[in-house]
Amino acid sequence: MLHKIKHYLVSSDFINVLIIFLAVSLLFGVSIFQSTMTWRTDAYFHMSRIYDISQYLHSGQFPLMVDVHAFANTGQAINGMYPNFSLLPFIFVTMGLKPIAQYQTITYLFILSGSLLNYFVFQKFHATKLQALATVFATFTFINIFVQSSLNLHGVWSIYFLLPLAILSIKKLSEPNSWPYVLGLAIAVSFVLNTHLLSVIFMVGILAIYFIYEFVKSPNKLVLIFKTVIAAVISMLLSLSTLISIISLSKNHLSTVQAFNLADGTLTLESMIHSLTNPTIFGIATPPIYGVLLLTDILLILNVKKFSAPAKVVTGLIFATEFMISPYFPWKLLNDTPIAMIQFPGRLVPFILIIATMVLFTSKHLNNLGFLVAIIVGSFMLTMSYQTSNFVAKRDFPNFKDIKNIDNIDNPHDMKEFEPLAKYDESTKIGNDTLSKPEFYRLHSYHEYIPQTAKKNDPDVDKNMVSVNNHELLVNHQKLASNSFKVTHKNDQLIYTFIKPQTGAINLPVWYYQNMRYTITTDHGSITTSESYRHTLQVKTKQTKQITVNIHNPKIMTYANFLAITGWLISLLLLIGNWVLSKLPTKKLVLK
Repeated sequence: MLHKIKHYLVSSDFINVLIIFLAVSLLFGVSIFQSTMTWRTDAYFHMSRIYDISQYLHSGQFPLMVDVHAFANTGQAINGMYPNFSLLPFIFVTMGLKPIAQYQTITYLFILSGSLLNYFVFQKFHATKLQALATVFATFTFINIFVQSSLNLHGVWSIYFLLPLAILSIKKLSEPNSWPYVLGLAIAVSFVLNTHLLSVIFMVGILAIYFIYEFVKSPNKLVLIFKTVIAAVISMLLSLSTLISIISLSKNHLSTVQAFNLADGTLTLESMIHSLTNPTIFGIATPPIYGVLLLTDILLILNVKKFSAPAKVVTGLIFATEFMISPYFPWKLLNDTPIAMIQFPGRLVPFILIIATMVLFTSKHLNNLGFLVAIIVGSFMLTMSYQTSNFVAKRDFPNFKDIKNIDNIDNPHDMKEFEPLAKYDESTKIGNDTLSKPEFYRLHSYHEYIPQTAKKNDPDVDKNMVSVNNHELLVNHQKLASNSFKVTHKNDQLIYTFIKPQTGAINLPVWYYQNMRYTITTDHGSITTSESYRHTLQVKTKQTKQITVNIHNPKIMTYANFLAITGWLISLLLLIGNWVLSKLPTKKLVLK
């Protein structure tokens, strides 16, 4: 019996794919059926993004660069500056599900597709089928279940699944018949770019270092350069929507992401050890990947003498990077530099983990049945323990609707209603009834990507943000009482309905971005708009009881979306077609 199991694990892709499917379903699929989900840290930010994009897709239109359905309904440019193109297919296929099922299904599909990709990619690195299977299970432990429900780590997770593909593609570019790897490299970089900007910056830096290594030892240097350039051009085409959106909005002077003390986000030995204790969810839990990194370091140290020369160099670079993201590196001196945009030096830990995984599970020395089975079983148990802690801790969390009944909020735009729940040391449960209410996504907005003056530190940014997020509407420079008007949203419209007719200069709580197209109508038809001192829309109108703001993307975005979608479809069809042709008896038609 054991001999048959060993035979199937070592020789059958079908059996291993089935095992991956069952493992991912058990570890990450069960949460699809839960009635509540954990809401903590920046979960609200990412849940609001998913809700806003879903509303656009439900109405049959491509998402705007600004958010109409969430973030206080102020037209803030979260969509335009925080990439979402890679998530669109996942959101589209899950639109018919209830909110919790949708969020968890997106996560499940993301992990399942990435795990299957890794299984086949690692075999191209000459790993055995069992080594590739062990790689997939080891990667499960990198996925931080403590904040899984918030959807805020897809940018990191994409590194686990796409950095190996990108490195493999560069490795193969100099070889004959390598055009599929040109597409592989383009797709890998583009997917991460369309998910998370910081992740792709780190990813491109790592790929550049590896490219130099391949360039030095390649006998076909011109071919390597040519195919890399082609991959870069294709990647830009596949990322056209994201790039055009960011370039268009960058013409505005925008507030930046929240700044943190870099020294507070470093990797310490204490945090690595503490992470292994598997603490329950409370406050800012130590990321469990720190503990996994400690175990990985131990494996590297124990086996480094038996690694190949390139693997030894990579291992040395891994430990050098860990030193750089430790407190011993003078991060505090970099707080006021552009490097501060990374917020946490610990962001590099996922990159270290997946590179270390590539070293360990492509090593011939570690192609040992007992070792690999132990990795598979141990990784499964460790990941399952994360889920157990998540479930146990969540039982004691208060329910959101017991703390705040949205239906009874006097002013759904009052930020004070939200702040006690938004703190990092608070954890609550939310259910589908809460997540289905538009009012839930109106409670809060964020400091990022808000128009400001050309000054580096505009002293009025916070004041303007509070007034706009609280939907303070000014008529002839006087604040209109919040109970004197109502705000509704529909598709790409924000509609302001007044109890009594208003006339004169009306300063609307809707952010103004250059290049966005705004059409404003009143009871008397369309009127022109201008930018107010708050960097919001301002109109002068005759007496009116309703103002409708129609928002449209720049026309160039329509072409960018069409080209990007077409590029993705063609690239995927070419790869699938090439794979199908390679399985036929004759391979003459395979993409060369």
